[in-house]
Amino acid sequence: MDKSEVFKEARKAAWVSIWTLVSIGVVEVLISTFTGSLTLFADGLDSLADALVSFVVWFGIKMLHKPRSRLFHFGYAKIESFAAFVAAVIILLLGASIVYNAYLHFIKPEEITNPEVTMIALAGAGSVSLHRAFKVRSIAKKYDLISLNLDAKNSIKDGTASFVGLGSIAAAYFFGIPYMDAVGSIMIAGYIFYMAFSALKESALVLVDAVRNPELQAQMAEHIQSRYNVKVEKILLRPIGQDFFAQVHIELDRNMTLDQADELMAKIRESLIKEFQTEDAVVVPKPV
Repeated sequence: MDKSEVFKEARKAAWVSIWTLVSIGVVEVLISTFTGSLTLFADGLDSLADALVSFVVWFGIKMLHKPRSRLFHFGYAKIESFAAFVAAVIILLLGASIVYNAYLHFIKPEEITNPEVTMIALAGAGSVSLHRAFKVRSIAKKYDLISLNLDAKNSIKDGTASFVGLGSIAAAYFFGIPYMDAVGSIMIAGYIFYMAFSALKESALVLVDAVRNPELQAQMAEHIQSRYNVKVEKILLRPIGQDFFAQVHIELDRNMTLDQADELMAKIRESLIKEFQTEDAVVVPKPV
């Protein structure tokens, strides 16, 4: 499958996630206004924020398909990581808001009306979120898309948080512990902070060109040395979303002509692109 088909399927998955999460969030917030449950309200806000995250992811994947321009010589591949970074910041702000409201309700707990309706709503929201999340995750793993993987993890977090909230409401209802509603919303916020930290770390490393793949560098060096009988001084990798650029420094015989050196470097470049699926490769010669 070519990249255009990959991006099309990924965009479709993110787009369906947007409207699924918006629907869940709106329903939960509306029901929470009748039941007075902070946990249900927090879970609804969480779903709406996740919908915003899905939108950011959808936009990032859409930009990936744009061709290179005079301003963006290396294309728009890193916008996927930037989209994940922005989404993580949004999640952090949401978590802080939920913690603040939970603190106020913990100090002054309010009784939940119609707790049965609240529990049914949380169970339904969790089930739908998890079902959709696992579908998105399968696509994200298939094409190794960072932002779509974040979207899937976020939806899994959303579904799991709904069931955690269900447990807190059940404790408040069956055991008569009124502040468990606030505790449930704080636990949901904990999920949010954990997911945001993971996303910030992963996307930030890509944005600053961090590479943690010495095995790939070793494989590329072995490939070049065994096939072309030249010594590899070093290999530098630059991640760009799901792809990467490679800069290979090799040592060449001083007696080689310019044409011979140019032909050899062209073969090495083409081989790296073909064998290791690099977006591009630059071969830098150094005389022995």
